[in-house]
Amino acid sequence: MDTPISARAALLQALISGDGYGLELIDRVRERTKGRIRLHQGSIYRALDALEDEGFVKSYEGEPIPERGGRPRIYYRLTAEGRRAAFDQQGAVLGLFAPLTPQRAR
Repeated sequence: MDTPISARAALLQALISGDGYGLELIDRVRERTKGRIRLHQGSIYRALDALEDEGFVKSYEGEPIPERGGRPRIYYRLTAEGRRAAFDQQGAVLGLFAPLTPQRAR
């Protein structure tokens, strides 16, 4: 049975531990939930776009990567508002994610 948590909620929790790019965030969620939550590329990019539209995350380009034909990865970072939302929702996802030590807002 799938765990009833949205991709958006899972991504906010994953980003508490630091910035990340799409595939890295998929892996982070899977690892931190011991496989109970599995996100897919088709859902996370829409979710990340929605989170950015709402002001919870900010995207930025990393350095160009030769393996990607010189294209940079797009990274995502929690905003102060996104960090508040992530910590506010922790009660709803308690037990799905391994505990974290929060990072200070940038």
